[in-house]
Amino acid sequence: GYDFIEWLATQHWCNGRIGMGGNSCVAMTQVRIAALQPPHLACIAPWEATCDIYRESIYEGGIPALSFNEFIVSSLTGPNLVDDLVENGRHYPFMNAYWEDKIPDFKKIRIPVYATASWQHFHVHGSFDMIRKIRSTKKWMRAHREQEWPDQYNPANIEDLRRFFDRYLKNINNGWELTPRYRIEVMDAYDCDYQTNRPEKEFPLARTVYKKLYLDASNGSLNWEPVEKEAKVSYDSNTEQVYFDIKFDEDTEITGYMWLHLWVEADGHDDMDLFITIKKLDEEGNWLPTYILGEPHPGTWGKLRVSMRELDEKLTTSFEPVLAGKRQQKLKKGEIVPVDIALVPTSWIWHKGQQLRVEIAGRYIREGWFEPLQWDTDNRGRHIIHTGGKYDS
Repeated sequence: GYDFIEWLATQHWCNGRIGMGGNSCVAMTQVRIAALQPPHLACIAPWEATCDIYRESIYEGGIPALSFNEFIVSSLTGPNLVDDLVENGRHYPFMNAYWEDKIPDFKKIRIPVYATASWQHFHVHGSFDMIRKIRSTKKWMRAHREQEWPDQYNPANIEDLRRFFDRYLKNINNGWELTPRYRIEVMDAYDCDYQTNRPEKEFPLARTVYKKLYLDASNGSLNWEPVEKEAKVSYDSNTEQVYFDIKFDEDTEITGYMWLHLWVEADGHDDMDLFITIKKLDEEGNWLPTYILGEPHPGTWGKLRVSMRELDEKLTTSFEPVLAGKRQQKLKKGEIVPVDIALVPTSWIWHKGQQLRVEIAGRYIREGWFEPLQWDTDNRGRHIIHTGGKYDS
């Protein structure tokens, strides 16, 4: 990529200023090339970019997704020599120099950047992680509800992108710098957004008020105050799920990062794969999904293989736990351990009377989706969630 950009800059039809645009794999490539600082690369527009391949894709939450990535690799590559991420994922199941080398050196990206993120898509974590960490003083983020492809080809968004490229590839003073640094859609339900392109100065929002909701396994509730009495609830690790709900007594917006702290136990196995989903319910408890490509999206998610629960203390922040990925810690019979599960960033409004649900399962729950998303789970027996008293889930 570096060499190609420098070759382009020497062509007689080129003004010497090169830009890149595109989403998904094309966005991921942009970030990595920009980190190498080609002298003639003037700006990039990585719309939806996974950045930490190990933590966000191959072993998201420590759960291998080799089957899904086999599908991705086979559909995108030809017969020539390529870096086989899936095969290397089998060889290197823990974070090492190979995977570290896949993470772009964000601090070396100092050119203008226009990024996007879909609250509903698996690139969302990488997109926000990238925009937070790059050192450019000229960076913009637009976060939305739609799937990446319709968003990419929306005429209004194409015009927006043209203005960005006109400014930094043609030096046209078109006022692009007046564009808010962050524009976000606040999701409501179905195809309805509560707010669209709301301007913000930073992310996470400086005005965020962080609060804890305590789980109570005795009645499946979420509570503002710690739960005194210990309780537990279990579910079949392959076929069932459990819920914890709270009804809001005032309009409540959740924009940014959430994480789930749980005390868990495996009954009949030495490991657990946990799939967490945040859902919105109406006043009567009916699911209010948001749509993507006309289909109901499961909701904001997080994942964890419990044996991979160790955190990276240097990367973990006050709003997001980050897994170390260095070793496995299998569970002993009857052992109850605390785990911290990161949930991807999101933006949602709950109206007064509506409910928030935390859904916990041992599998990804979605039917009829066009992408064969799947994880190579390792579940047997029952999962037990402990709450209350010393188990401050």
